[in-house]
Amino acid sequence: MSHWFHRNPIKPTEFVKFELKGVLTTDTCSKICGELRLRRDKLVGQFKNASNDLEEVTKEFNEYLRLFAGFLIEIQSSMAELENKDAGNKNSKLIPLIRFKWGNSMLPQTATEVSDTWFEALSMIQCMAMWLTKHAASMAGKDEVRETDAKECLQCLRQAGGMFQYVKEESSKFSGANEVEGSDFDPKVMETYVLTATAEAQEVIVARAIEMKHDDGLISSLAAVTASIFSKADQCLNNLPDEQFARWRRYLQLKHHFYLAYAYAFLGQKQLSEDKCGEAVRACKQGIAEYGVAKEMAAMYATATGPGTRIKPESHLFFRRIEPLLNRHLEKAERENGFIYHQKVPDEIPQLDVEATYGLAKLDSFKYPPPAELWNTAVYSAFDISKAKMPDFSKMKKSKSKLDPVHEEKIYQTEKDPSNSSGCVIA
Repeated sequence: MSHWFHRNPIKPTEFVKFELKGVLTTDTCSKICGELRLRRDKLVGQFKNASNDLEEVTKEFNEYLRLFAGFLIEIQSSMAELENKDAGNKNSKLIPLIRFKWGNSMLPQTATEVSDTWFEALSMIQCMAMWLTKHAASMAGKDEVRETDAKECLQCLRQAGGMFQYVKEESSKFSGANEVEGSDFDPKVMETYVLTATAEAQEVIVARAIEMKHDDGLISSLAAVTASIFSKADQCLNNLPDEQFARWRRYLQLKHHFYLAYAYAFLGQKQLSEDKCGEAVRACKQGIAEYGVAKEMAAMYATATGPGTRIKPESHLFFRRIEPLLNRHLEKAERENGFIYHQKVPDEIPQLDVEATYGLAKLDSFKYPPPAELWNTAVYSAFDISKAKMPDFSKMKKSKSKLDPVHEEKIYQTEKDPSNSSGCVIA
């Protein structure tokens, strides 16, 4: 796939020492903080390369969250669980002791900070979700995308969407989360990430349906649903400044019209098979019109402002093959209509079915993992907060200093056309 997925930058962050000095009254307390420092630094480094092994990065991510759990909830037993709503979990006494600073994917000049461990946990989960979408793009960018690659791509997008959804639902845990417009905790931005991951997972399913030559009506419906989700994602960014968000919006608009073109292409094919030549002509004409808009959006994307990677959809086989497909169906429909059916071509734009009942992408719900084995009631009690400096209980705010952007490895994207019939196993 030649630069098919748009990807925003990974969030930068400031190194955290986890120095609590007098608060740490036992060797186990010191060990937890020492391991957190090392694990965090290693995990942040893993996010720089989208082609890193999925299993390894997932393991590092989960181990960090598990070790960090005692900074989020009160450890009342060795079996404490953050996701058990009936456990009556109380907030950890350690929540305000460390100040964390994170950048934002769409605001490269703006860092935010707050003394709240939930800010750290949710930011790290966002980072993991972003990395998963980039890993999905690396899977899709291979010279030959095998079925196992397609499955891993779909898995990553579903997991990422679930993580974005979790962050959105839990962001009220710290004060001021939604007060910096355009930040990664802006509700509009969070919802866009959820919808984008959902729509891109849907793309994998559409490509699979095309590859397996499923029913034309089903493919049309799945493509229409995909287009609708991309449109909703774009609308979330309506009131955010073009200086930062124009490129992301052009990408979402491009995908919206691209999948509308596919929806009409397969609707026309379905109507041809049902001898509805007049309606097939109208559907194919509308598909060609949507394809024209998609090409315009591709050109606008190339010059749009804002962070993130660029794509070259107009040079990709999955993009290029739709125009001749539409023209071929239109020519056949007009020819058959002229010779045999003599049906009137409707003026109205044909209705697409956006109520597909199966084949829809579902996000994987994210659950915070249970605390690491090092945590128990005695260890938690050994953190003596009476020895800590007076915590800063103020809400999240913009930092006075900037963070350097993350130097990410470029995601490999093949320039070769796939050998399969759909043009791509995943889109």
